[in-house]
Amino acid sequence: MPRLRVPRWSPSADGLTARIAEASDGEARVLQAQDTAALQRLILRDPASAASVSALLASRGTAAPGQARNPAVFVGIDGEDGELAAACWIGTNINPLGADAEQAETFGLCAARLRRRVSSIYGPDQAVLSLFEATGWRHARDVREVQPLMVMEEPSAVVPLEGVRLAVPEDFDVVEPACAAMFTEELGFSPYTHGVSQYRERIRGLISAGHSLVLTEPGSGEVVFKAEFGAVTPEVVQVQGVWVRPPDRGRGLAAPGMAAVVRHGLSLAPVVSLYVNSYNESALRAYRRVGFRQVGTFATVLF
Repeated sequence: MPRLRVPRWSPSADGLTARIAEASDGEARVLQAQDTAALQRLILRDPASAASVSALLASRGTAAPGQARNPAVFVGIDGEDGELAAACWIGTNINPLGADAEQAETFGLCAARLRRRVSSIYGPDQAVLSLFEATGWRHARDVREVQPLMVMEEPSAVVPLEGVRLAVPEDFDVVEPACAAMFTEELGFSPYTHGVSQYRERIRGLISAGHSLVLTEPGSGEVVFKAEFGAVTPEVVQVQGVWVRPPDRGRGLAAPGMAAVVRHGLSLAPVVSLYVNSYNESALRAYRRVGFRQVGTFATVLF
């Protein structure tokens, strides 16, 4: 039986629903609270790829749109069996989930129609690149087309770096500049560009949640090595923000530091994941040495 299409500009649709229906010719729809379980099932098809979406859904508690005038939304495409086949979070960031190139193109048309201010599009490479092309947006600051998605499910054979520990609130004054330095080095602009208080609260939140790990130098207290868990779910934790203080690079700290991060991550979930730029050869070597294996490829578009 062919799928039912929502008529373009359905008289019964609200403004948000109508915009998505128009943009997708009825192929996509705005997910609602009753779709939360279906979205969770879709996430479980590939937990490593969906870690950030899974954490976001857990924090929101629902697949329903937000309450703002132009709310962030989950948009979905149903399969022939009536089950949710693909979804996409469209907020400050855009994250396609379970989408093939054609479905991602549909999500790109929806994103363009919603006219939100977006910081990035990231996720599985083919979906991200197809979605981005469909938006017609030409103001991307950087397109990182190849980012290996890597996982570990067992502790590393590398001896963990001694002294790596969870950051505590008293570490904030040394963790903040390390995080800002890493952000600036990775993205090419200061994290404070988008608001000092918001960025600082993000760091405080990671510390208070027990998702920030550091090695500090005795005496000065400066951060020598750090990493964070950007997403933590029952199925997987996703590592981000791995950084070694520049004067300490070349000393072989990255691999044992990551071994310590993996050890802690596996106490929270059965899988530890990360994705990394393909051109960052030193990081790739360190991750492979620790025991990470590639299970997919991400891409990121930065605005």
